[in-house]
Amino acid sequence: MKFIWMHLFFSPMSFQKFGLISLISIYMLILAGAIVRSTGSGMGCPDWPKCFGRYVPPTQASELPFNYQEIYKAKLHGEVVFNPTKTWIEYINRLLGALTGLFVCITALLSFKEQQKVRNYSLAALLFVLGNAVLGKYVVDSFLLPGVVTAHMLLSIGVLFFLIKALNIQSGSVVKPLSARNWVGINLLVIFIQILVGTQVRENMDHVILDLGEGAKNQWVSHLNGTFIIHRTFSWLVFISHLILWTKMKESSHQLYRHGVMVLIGISFLTGILMAYFALPLGSQAIHLVVALVLVGWHIQTWIETKNFKW
Repeated sequence: MKFIWMHLFFSPMSFQKFGLISLISIYMLILAGAIVRSTGSGMGCPDWPKCFGRYVPPTQASELPFNYQEIYKAKLHGEVVFNPTKTWIEYINRLLGALTGLFVCITALLSFKEQQKVRNYSLAALLFVLGNAVLGKYVVDSFLLPGVVTAHMLLSIGVLFFLIKALNIQSGSVVKPLSARNWVGINLLVIFIQILVGTQVRENMDHVILDLGEGAKNQWVSHLNGTFIIHRTFSWLVFISHLILWTKMKESSHQLYRHGVMVLIGISFLTGILMAYFALPLGSQAIHLVVALVLVGWHIQTWIETKNFKW
């Protein structure tokens, strides 16, 4: 057993392994967070870090104090009826958050046997993860205050960037020239803007749901403000810019990236249509967000591993 642990922490590949595990866990956490948002489970646990004052939440109201509605009335903002499904969705999201934090922490510790740049980026990723954990508490305490959720997303993107950068430096792979590299950067910026606008749409959706109620799901989209129109219109720019990138990379060696991003754009368009015209079917919001962030990660990876082409 001692040999196994020594091999795990001192193997030359251990940093890469935990870095990749951290990246995967971050995407899983983002997916879980999107499910929390789409199911309205953000207030499933009214307190933090515990849930209804317990480390393991109840599965039925009878396990709560008889006056739990009075105890948590202020924190639940009127949502005083215990919903075990929403509670456990939020609780699992928190468990994934803790697990992700552990993986990133181990990655940061392992980075101390790597070069300075790898260590700096790994520590930056850890700081952003810790910042997101603190912000997660504020998200609960502020009852999903607009702007706080957007900041939550920005920190997540920051973690992705720092980890991908650290992994690329540590691998020591040769940076290859790419004539269409500028278009990779353009599409990264375009997707980033679209995610920010989409986050604003989601925040507006929270207010609409609060006003109309859970039972008026087929009316939510029609009551969104102008940010939704901007987001929907901007999606055509996203498609066109990626189509240009696809055309310009016809002769490049990055064919998996070239075709893969177009597949992801197609999935993004499909889920966007489902949300806009079919009353946000279950899972569509989560897939829509995760696909966008996979695109961000892939663009970051390709930008880092390439350089501008010179004749």
